[in-house]
Amino acid sequence: VHFKFFFLSFLCYTMASSDQRDNVMDNVDLASSPAEVQPVPDITEAEPNPSPKHPATSEDATEQKTADSQPSSQDAQTEPVADKQPSTEPGQAKKSAFGSLAEGVGKAFKKTFAAAQSKILPPEKREHKESLYRGDYRKKPDWKPSKVLIANPGSIIRRQKRVLVTGGAGFIGSHLVDTLMERGYDVICVDNLFSGQKCNVYKWFGHPNFEWLRHDVCQPLYVEVDEIYHLACPASPVFYQNNPIKTVKTCFMGTMYMLGLAKRVGARMLITSTSEIYGDPKVHPQKEEYWGNVNNIGIRSCYDEGKRISETLMFEYHRQHAVDIAVARIFNTYGPRMLENDGRVVSNFIVQALKGQKLTIYGDGSQTRSFCYIDDQIRGLISLMESGETGPINIGNPDEYTIAQLAEMTVKLVNEKLDKQHTGFVYKELPSDDPKKRKPDITKATERLKWEPTIGLEQGLSSTVDYFIDYFGMNKDQVVDVEDQSNDAQK
Repeated sequence: VHFKFFFLSFLCYTMASSDQRDNVMDNVDLASSPAEVQPVPDITEAEPNPSPKHPATSEDATEQKTADSQPSSQDAQTEPVADKQPSTEPGQAKKSAFGSLAEGVGKAFKKTFAAAQSKILPPEKREHKESLYRGDYRKKPDWKPSKVLIANPGSIIRRQKRVLVTGGAGFIGSHLVDTLMERGYDVICVDNLFSGQKCNVYKWFGHPNFEWLRHDVCQPLYVEVDEIYHLACPASPVFYQNNPIKTVKTCFMGTMYMLGLAKRVGARMLITSTSEIYGDPKVHPQKEEYWGNVNNIGIRSCYDEGKRISETLMFEYHRQHAVDIAVARIFNTYGPRMLENDGRVVSNFIVQALKGQKLTIYGDGSQTRSFCYIDDQIRGLISLMESGETGPINIGNPDEYTIAQLAEMTVKLVNEKLDKQHTGFVYKELPSDDPKKRKPDITKATERLKWEPTIGLEQGLSSTVDYFIDYFGMNKDQVVDVEDQSNDAQK
């Protein structure tokens, strides 16, 4: 209201004559109180010689009469002039009308402004309700708006859980896809097939709940899902050392884009980290609180440090954006669908034994590993996803074996299955930065996830040997005929 009055006053003031402006503004003192407002004369009807405000005395009357009867010499020389009449020109009349309007608006504006000003209290005496726009919520963390907002009822949760599995065509990823599909989930399997194989998920092609997407996680992905299992990354020395820069990019950019997706859709995200973040540990067995002993510039660092920065990203998105996360540190998983040439110690030993070759042991064979069968690993990952735990949590088998013991057990199983008498080992220099010991402390997994491995090494190894025998189409009278792969690293 004040603004409207002010605008009309200004409009009329600008269109009035200069004399009218002076008269109006002399009587519109915005700084005055209502008691100080002076009456404003009517500009358009003012007489040329207005009468005095007080009655004249006798002496004043006499002097006035004498002055009227004796005009001055200048008046005598001047011809009489008719009484001055208001101008009848259109422009002058318009200005006069606007001047009157300006006078009235000015009076009204002054009264309104003075009344409003009298009601304004100093800041220290004002009472106000807490407001979101003043930033009260920053001063009081428990601040809530005085007005309760009522949302529409309903939920976006689907009856069928939608799950994204990156690296879904790989060794672990394909087994995870199998379990999720058997549970009736809607599964999106993403893989760029650098180390994965499409044949691992062939059986689900054409299923209404399965969707295959060939995609590199170093590029953004836009899908709507409820859970994300982020497994995409080459995990064997032969593959991650083949293109170490790509490995680092996959660990960093792939995890960042998946976290961005989880943030956007509100999905819970699990990442498969690794026991490699402990490096060559000086603490045994390895607890989740151990920070590790890693060579950050070695030939294994692209994977070791890559997984460490992946965990960093996970927790920063969790702290800064409240993304729901889960970090699993998995230990030496083995089982069917392992690649025969990926440089892992289990697959190396089995393929060499099936070919009738001497098994290659790096170092003196005293270094230790803890091997977790794939079925136990999948149970552990799903348990962690469904638990709501953040982690990190070790998922592995605490049974510890030396590499020499693993080699002997492999030879024994292959000889029994193929009725052969193969023996023999060859020793080579240990690869750079190869850890000497590896054993998980799974106390957190046991207490918080109610999970523990159930399949021992000999049982799991026997199942894996059977897989490779079927894979190569062998029987007792055959020796596997595949190209010899020289692998210079073990995991």
